Amino acid sequence: MPLNIDNLLATESGRIGPDIYNKSLNTSPWLKLVKKATWPDEMGTSISVLTYQRSIPANPLTWATVGLNTGTGNNCAPTAEIVEFAQTMRTYNLQQTAIESPKLCVNDLRFALKRKEQLSNIFRILTENTSYAWIDRNRDEFSRLSEHKVTATATLQEDKTAVPAVVPTQKLVQSILDKFYMRLIRDGAGNNPFGRQNGRPQFAIITSSENSRAIITENAAIREDYRYNNAKVSELLAPLGVERSYAGFFHMIDDFSPRWNFTSGAWVRVPHLAAVATGYKGNKWDINPAYETALYEDTFIFHTDVMEQLIPAPITSPGGNTSFDPVSYMGDFKWKNIEDAVNNPDKTIGYFRAVLSSGSKPVFPEWGYVIRTLRY
Repeated sequence: MPLNIDNLLATESGRIGPDIYNKSLNTSPWLKLVKKATWPDEMGTSISVLTYQRSIPANPLTWATVGLNTGTGNNCAPTAEIVEFAQTMRTYNLQQTAIESPKLCVNDLRFALKRKEQLSNIFRILTENTSYAWIDRNRDEFSRLSEHKVTATATLQEDKTAVPAVVPTQKLVQSILDKFYMRLIRDGAGNNPFGRQNGRPQFAIITSSENSRAIITENAAIREDYRYNNAKVSELLAPLGVERSYAGFFHMIDDFSPRWNFTSGAWVRVPHLAAVATGYKGNKWDINPAYETALYEDTFIFHTDVMEQLIPAPITSPGGNTSFDPVSYMGDFKWKNIEDAVNNPDKTIGYFRAVLSSGSKPVFPEWGYVIRTLRY
């Protein structure tokens, strides 16, 4: 079957001006925050992680006064309460995907305007797609694994597996964060917090600029408190996107936080980009008007110990006189020019391809929170 190829590059037709511009995707804290490690090979398709949970005696300890032995009973061996150990077993898998460019023909390159510049823009767009894919992957997996999925009603309804199908009635306010701050402290999450200020554990929220600003400015008392007690963000945290710190939380900005509508009793996610015909070639992806009018938005309380992304290492010489080309599973693009007797006999057709693969290892998912609120 013959291969259908479209010319990707612009040519001199009707005279194109000398300048070629490009438009970038946004960056996000989700690229830098999630821990990464190496996927363990030779352990099957599914791996289980064993967690010893917090355990205490079922009954209060009984304290007895120490005295002399009198021949009845045993004053040297106090009555003991048994600590029964509890364990949780969680399973995770390796998953993969790939991104490719359309096919490029060498003959089309011969007639293209400023082909080096156009090809550079094509490659830049592809590498940005790798970043975009990891942002979505890390955010979605953190949301999936987090065991506190909350909808901001008066009672803060929550569930382990999915945000409750109940419409939020509150916007994101500091009192909601205060409640979950104390829960995290009591649950042991303060032993390895995101940071500390004046010895106090600081956690992180990942939220939109609108939410972060409104928490401080909408409440007059908080506004004054922040004005006179605002601590400077550490120079080590600023590169991670930390905008400000207040009341136990570093604010990190994701201006494309997931937004939702509630339709026919179910949550419907509203994508932040939408395809629009350019009028010249293909579709561009602009800000989705529906995203800007969506009614609800997610905020994440981020703890670094909720999960790890495990990336497989390339396998090149596994033994038995076998060999494979190395593959970067982080999404690095490689130029592919594969000979085919019918469609590419002269190796004049090629394309870019990237493979992404990871397994999301749950560590302490009970320290992850997704809070769905009304939008400001």
